[in-house]
Amino acid sequence: MPTTSGKVLDTVYHYNGSAYSDITLEMQSPAGTSKTTLEDSNDFLYLGDSEKFNMVLFDLDQAGTIANPKWEYSNGSSWTEFFPGYAEQRYNDSGELAGQDPYAFDTDGGELILEHTVENWATYTFSGLPDVYWIRVSTSSTTTAPSIKSINIRPINTYCTTADVYDLLQLKNVLDGTDFTASTVPSKAVVERYIQAAESTIDHRTRKAWRTNYVIDEFQEFNLNGFKLDKADPYKVINLSIWTGGSWETKDPGRGNDYFLVPDTGMIHFARFFILPARFQTYTAPLWRWGAGEFIMPVKISYLAGRSIQGDNREGAFVHEITKKMAGADVLRNSDFGFTTVSGSDRVPMGQKLQMWEVEVSNALDELRGFELF
Repeated sequence: MPTTSGKVLDTVYHYNGSAYSDITLEMQSPAGTSKTTLEDSNDFLYLGDSEKFNMVLFDLDQAGTIANPKWEYSNGSSWTEFFPGYAEQRYNDSGELAGQDPYAFDTDGGELILEHTVENWATYTFSGLPDVYWIRVSTSSTTTAPSIKSINIRPINTYCTTADVYDLLQLKNVLDGTDFTASTVPSKAVVERYIQAAESTIDHRTRKAWRTNYVIDEFQEFNLNGFKLDKADPYKVINLSIWTGGSWETKDPGRGNDYFLVPDTGMIHFARFFILPARFQTYTAPLWRWGAGEFIMPVKISYLAGRSIQGDNREGAFVHEITKKMAGADVLRNSDFGFTTVSGSDRVPMGQKLQMWEVEVSNALDELRGFELF
């Protein structure tokens, strides 16, 4: 199942040690031709986009086995190694943060790119390739080379762009140009943070998301009738495992296999019956059953969730407008433009404009939350 909630990369290249191959079109289409990459230590996979992104997701055709995956980002003139974020978010069976190696292309999934780990990320042009923000991946050795069907990303600003906020505030009359830059007041980086704050507020208030969320190792109780996932709008299960009493046993997706996802309801249903073993038993009736002791929360699942803001015809444009106004309000509150931000006979005082936007946003968030199914 393709990762349909994300954005495709602007450009993707594969380097085989001597030449660069443009595989952008193949990686943008989930139904396209899969491409084999990272075949040995001389190979590099280059992921580029005109805007920064904080998540990259891979839909594999063939799982790979590679050693010591190395992740690097462009700093404007060379490459800097960094450690992706999802490796830090896994727990062991004692409930302690266990950590792991970065994503190694051994299953569908991907990585989180934390902003503080790539704080001097900059566009970079080399070997005739485009001047964009780059992430590249390599390996020290390969046993089985992964074959990739498609790649998606989550931009750092998904619900709107800094150019959208610039246009809303009509700043072309003040600052010229069409977007914030590193030298404008506020800078592009500051407005990006305003948008990120607005997106988080929207997700929190509505309990929904119009961008990809990658849920790692969510624990659930076992139920023959199935169970509802915690995050709204799940669209792809990465892995589902059941605790057998000695290890986690991975189950196969599909109605003809072990389980399947119903995206509309957010439910996981089991297509096969499982008998879970028990480590202790008693003749006291309430405890004569599985599901106690170590078998509490015996299901572990990782999945992708979130709507597509471009594909949600009913609420996507609504969310886009709210985000622009929330970020625009932050710009007006925290930046001094004097009286030049508005002009003409239809001028609205800044304070009145802020108040109008705040009321509109509050009402819109209440409407977006609507009702929920439990």
